[in-house]
Amino acid sequence: MGNGMMYLVADPNLVALHKATDDFGLRVAEVLVRENGPGERYPYAGGAFNSIAADQLALHRSVISLCSDGWTFATAPLLRTMHDLLISAAIIAEVEPEAEYRGFKYTHTFLKDNLSNMAFAPEQRTRIREQIEEGLNDLPASVKDKARAFMFKERHYGYWHCPEFKRPADAVDRLFAPAAQVVYRLFSGGTHGGYLGLRLLKADPDNIHPKQRAGAQSQKLALGGATRFTLDTFHVIDRFITSGRNENEYNQLLGRLMSLGAA
Repeated sequence: MGNGMMYLVADPNLVALHKATDDFGLRVAEVLVRENGPGERYPYAGGAFNSIAADQLALHRSVISLCSDGWTFATAPLLRTMHDLLISAAIIAEVEPEAEYRGFKYTHTFLKDNLSNMAFAPEQRTRIREQIEEGLNDLPASVKDKARAFMFKERHYGYWHCPEFKRPADAVDRLFAPAAQVVYRLFSGGTHGGYLGLRLLKADPDNIHPKQRAGAQSQKLALGGATRFTLDTFHVIDRFITSGRNENEYNQLLGRLMSLGAA
């Protein structure tokens, strides 16, 4: 990890919990692949969850690497992305009969955007349309017409989960407990993109310089946020795929995080 973790000064119990959460997520991800196979049960929801799981684990590991190398403040955009991944997983899993449709939207909305992009040559847009049609063929009949209308008739939206959820905050308000809503506001894009947000995860933020720094409180915030987002993401996936086979372990890990005052 870069400088051999020379800047990592967070509570060792939190560091250990961050690693235990990584192990938990990896086990759930392996079950997802095993239980869903190559996509027989949920071709699109399962594929979306698999992508989200891989990205979330990679970002979770990146957060501790940045803390170890003295760049804790640079975890701010990573944490926002981690929460966006959690939001996407929760939206896909919200209603089982809608999961394939929403998984399709998660994995195919970029093709909808490309279809109308005049920067692509006509033959490229024809191939994009063919890709969309191929994807529509594998959807359940109950949502195929709805997906076709979304791809070819509905207007373009700012988020893949529109119009069901117009913005991420709408999903948070509907799908998450009040405590998680507080976490979202803390790690919102508006917070992290501004003057205050970029100092939120800096030790001694009034001391302005571009050098590495170590700070137990800022690392607690970064590692605690990453752990919470990772735990909740794999909890969503576990409940959807296995009906909560790992619920007890999730509750134990979340309890540890809360006892450390980091969630």
